[in-house]
Amino acid sequence: MPLVEPTKPRGRFTDTPRGLEFVVPAKRMIFRTTVLGFWLCGWAFGEVTVINQLISRGHNGGGWFLLVWLALWTIGGVSALYAFLWSLFGKERVLLSHDRLSIRREVLGLSRAREYRLADIENLRVSPQSYSPFDFSSSLQFWGIGGGPIAFDYGASTVRFAASIAESEADSVVNRFSQRADLGDSVA
Repeated sequence: MPLVEPTKPRGRFTDTPRGLEFVVPAKRMIFRTTVLGFWLCGWAFGEVTVINQLISRGHNGGGWFLLVWLALWTIGGVSALYAFLWSLFGKERVLLSHDRLSIRREVLGLSRAREYRLADIENLRVSPQSYSPFDFSSSLQFWGIGGGPIAFDYGASTVRFAASIAESEADSVVNRFSQRADLGDSVA
């Protein structure tokens, strides 16, 4: 019987002049990404068709429904495009400096970062996120965008990150960050 090889970690640690950085690529979900790519082709066709109808109608009335539909269709399409690009090119960068924890999600050089004061972080832990079909963050979790198995308390909220790693890797990340940060009792 063949021996099963241990899984390699998805993320990698790097010591930088700014601090300890953990970078993990987005989980590659080939089937979902392929289906979403085909859906985006249909979305683009619908977008162009409705824009052409609006331009050809001019001010002849009846365009309010199409304008509202186009606005909602565009929001849905842009969200789907982000999920598609995230699945192909996304990375999550977590930087632990001497006084902050920065979580940056980037796609094709565009990014959004959130920074948290280490002094206010409590209970850094591995905490698998449950799935609820009625929760918006769970729908993002389906696409690998939101949440993650690593969590900490920040004031009255819980912050989660590293969505594309397994619990065992999350445990090693929490241990490495806990050893590096001088947080005393604020990290579990």
